[in-house]
Amino acid sequence: MPDHQYHMQEQLFTAKTLYRELHQFAPEKNSTGKPVLLNDLVQLAEGNPQIDGQQVMQQINQSLPLRRQYMQLLQKLAFANSPVQAAASSVAEISSRKSAEFELLFKRDKQFSGQVYVILKIPHSIEKHHNQGVHVNCCSDKIISSIHFPPIVDGKTQLLMEESDQKFINMFDAEFAIYLS
Repeated sequence: MPDHQYHMQEQLFTAKTLYRELHQFAPEKNSTGKPVLLNDLVQLAEGNPQIDGQQVMQQINQSLPLRRQYMQLLQKLAFANSPVQAAASSVAEISSRKSAEFELLFKRDKQFSGQVYVILKIPHSIEKHHNQGVHVNCCSDKIISSIHFPPIVDGKTQLLMEESDQKFINMFDAEFAIYLS
């Protein structure tokens, strides 16, 4: 069987599986009363700024089937990723997350101890990153969080975050996988 046919069959199987899982359970509704559709998950995974990401992400974190589907989409659609980096016995604090496509650096503010500069370096970014910014998805088995960075300038962008912010804690934790879109 040619590779093209096999690839098409694999995509069709994945789409049917996601469709069945969406309809097997009661439709998940967001605060506006609209169900969360597969298209909403795809748009969020691609980092589309037109979608209300906060509402959809809240629904994803409340539903195991939606979380599983979103993780599958991130694995297929992400620009870059960094897998879980923690070993069972590691207790060392990390100061960066590195992969072949990007680097996340964490630098503590010297004047305000509770604040951290999160610097995202992408040496070979795409045009979308220069226009719309970068979405960083931090994923574990129990929770997914999404952080939007400003547009890339000269291969990097940064955010100033509070050390106690749950989104920062997830990004900093080596037991979370990171996906960029």
